[in-house]
Amino acid sequence: MITEIRKTISGTEYWDNEKKKSLFVPTGKEPGFEVTINPVSMIMGVDLSSEPDTTVVTVPFNDMTVRQLREYADELGIEIPADVKKKEDIIELLS
Repeated sequence: MITEIRKTISGTEYWDNEKKKSLFVPTGKEPGFEVTINPVSMIMGVDLSSEPDTTVVTVPFNDMTVRQLREYADELGIEIPADVKKKEDIIELLS
């Protein structure tokens, strides 16, 4: 399957999916191969737009103090034992 990638002032670039290489046709010339127009999907036949978007939020634990880490754990409903005092240990419990 050969599909059009982009058009520029100097010509049109195509991608040959079987040979895994790009093909260039100068402006004003016709391609000497069959071009697949509007392929259904180029990625395993999966429509990625039907899935809801997921946002992943990362919290910079290393920049937080022990007190801030304990407050963050409380917000999430994670209980940190009173005998855990080290920042690294609290981060491990939150991870």
